[in-house]
Amino acid sequence: MTSEINSRNFFSVWKKIVGSRKDMLSNDWRKHAVFTSHVKGNDDSIIKEIAGSFGLLYYNEYYSLDVVLYKEEDLVPDITEGWCWLRNIRIAFEHENNFNRALYQEVSHLLITNCELRVLVTYPNGGIDEMLKYLREIIKGSRQSHDISKSENFLLIFGYEEGFAWEGYIYNTENWIKIDESKI
Repeated sequence: MTSEINSRNFFSVWKKIVGSRKDMLSNDWRKHAVFTSHVKGNDDSIIKEIAGSFGLLYYNEYYSLDVVLYKEEDLVPDITEGWCWLRNIRIAFEHENNFNRALYQEVSHLLITNCELRVLVTYPNGGIDEMLKYLREIIKGSRQSHDISKSENFLLIFGYEEGFAWEGYIYNTENWIKIDESKI
């Protein structure tokens, strides 16, 4: 089990899990609904395994966030069984198949969520430098941008069908920090 919740640990766990499912994910890469189900929607999803790696639970579609990861102690006590009301969120996770300027919606969801780590996974089809600049400007304009930068708790993961490659970027007020995989 991975102990510390941070961008580098999340990216490392992500790469390990998607790597173990490479054949299945490669086969379904262009089937957006099926691919998304593998990531976050089925009983054997990547996000379920990630949650387990961090000793967390997960809940899909929590207040417009794709997935939230939390600890049992984060649940509001003494509520109706089967309901999920949280007082803390450890990881907020967004997954977006469409790589375009509408990614601002996912970034906005993450920015207004009080949590230990914010993660957005998407799949570029060009214009990476422009998109990184655009998303950095969105985050930089928020009140918590310096705290997010200092704590390195906004992770952007790009997935590429060609070569089944993954890149991780951590928000920094000056520029995105590309995760050096040799150091994770």
